[in-house]
Amino acid sequence: MASFDGRLIDPDEGTLASALGKAMKVANRGHRDQQNLMSRDAAFWGRFARDVLRSVPEGRRRSCKGGRAVPEVIAGWWTDPAGRKHVRVMGRTRRRYSQMRGEVELRGLPPWWHVYPEAVLGVRGTKADERYIAVCRCGAVGTPESLGWMGDTCGPCFDRKADGGAVAGGFGQFGGWSPHLTQFGFTPDGRLIGPSLAGAFRTVDRTDGTATTGKRRIANQVSALATDADGTVIALHDGGVYRWRDGAGDITPILHSQRVWGRVALAPNASRLTLLSYQQVFSADLTADRPQYARYPAIEGFNALLYTPDGSRLLGTTFNGEIKTVDVERGTSETVRSNAFADLPSGYSQPSEFVLSPDGSAALVRRHSYGPYRVVIRHVPLAGGATVDLRVPDWHQPAALAYSPDGRHAVTAETESGWVGFWDVSNGNPQGFVRAVLENQAWRGGQIEFSPDGRAVAVSYSTGHQEHGSTIAVWPWPEVMIAAG
Repeated sequence: MASFDGRLIDPDEGTLASALGKAMKVANRGHRDQQNLMSRDAAFWGRFARDVLRSVPEGRRRSCKGGRAVPEVIAGWWTDPAGRKHVRVMGRTRRRYSQMRGEVELRGLPPWWHVYPEAVLGVRGTKADERYIAVCRCGAVGTPESLGWMGDTCGPCFDRKADGGAVAGGFGQFGGWSPHLTQFGFTPDGRLIGPSLAGAFRTVDRTDGTATTGKRRIANQVSALATDADGTVIALHDGGVYRWRDGAGDITPILHSQRVWGRVALAPNASRLTLLSYQQVFSADLTADRPQYARYPAIEGFNALLYTPDGSRLLGTTFNGEIKTVDVERGTSETVRSNAFADLPSGYSQPSEFVLSPDGSAALVRRHSYGPYRVVIRHVPLAGGATVDLRVPDWHQPAALAYSPDGRHAVTAETESGWVGFWDVSNGNPQGFVRAVLENQAWRGGQIEFSPDGRAVAVSYSTGHQEHGSTIAVWPWPEVMIAAG
């Protein structure tokens, strides 16, 4: 879908009218299969620009009231504390199958969202209505008033830029990823890595947004990513394994596909990999000079497998909620925690999500019931002791789980509404909820990743359509959790 998206600061009437005319042409260019093209002359866009520049300090205006499958030009504007008027011009067509928010909902968002939506963070408590704060590229988080918000940056960054200095980066929203994004990660030096719109892997430097994209396309689904000293290891659901080496600019194969589908367990330090499939298990030592798969008999009764952070043990959850260590070579297992869900009434599903703490001493396990639908997320110390249930409100339906780098907090994410929750695992109390306020409603996504230095948390937002692609929102940690509370 062709679209025009441009931002102007204190434009004159001619410059703004020219941008509006270009937006109309781009919107029509993406609408070739229809006859209802937009036809506006220069005089119309001149009047449109004049109304925007002379009207109230903030607002939003559309070129027409057409619905989906109709080209439209939109202008949103906002005036910063220095009196500068920021204007965003968009030209596009609302597709019938798109996940775009409705116009009534869009007009209810704060005025500065209409110009810089990537800097807006929605915040709410367990019951309160959503409120909005700003996140600068430098990592500053707070209300626009507390940050001295200047639209595109916070006040200190604006002053630094005015004095000729460079504006710090590293946080915000990064687009251009596969619309069916299942896994992304960080390279050892903190860049984002994942499949692009075309299917090839790419890295994005978070400081300036520059991207490096390879040529080799991956057709199969990515199941896991892990980093080591040599780069990033990428494991596919069919057993294919690749590596992205820093400076190489593309992925190289390590292990070829086994032509079977299964559950992949990749050690966080990229040392070992296990592929659990029907009636057989494949395992490989990725630290060997020439890694090779070894085939073993099937291991039954497990619905999820995870390696401990150092790759020394393989843990799995059974269908009744037990946590066991698994010896693939011998085909045996040993119970680690059998009573973690003894108090849970019948009617709950098997564990559907399972993550380990950074030191491997505890696990977050997710189960749910259907009548009524209720999600239970339990913090389970593996050595024994009391478990802790996260106090999940009814409106929050998390599907993805993660631990903070210090293991003291849990992070949950929804796949559709985009809400991300923060929890104290010592008592299960919620610390607050945040979400990126995108123009498109997220259809699926919700993966949570922490940067190698532990200073950033990233969450994926997907729409499932090729022309939109996926977005990865990166927020400062733990500042975003503090702001949510």
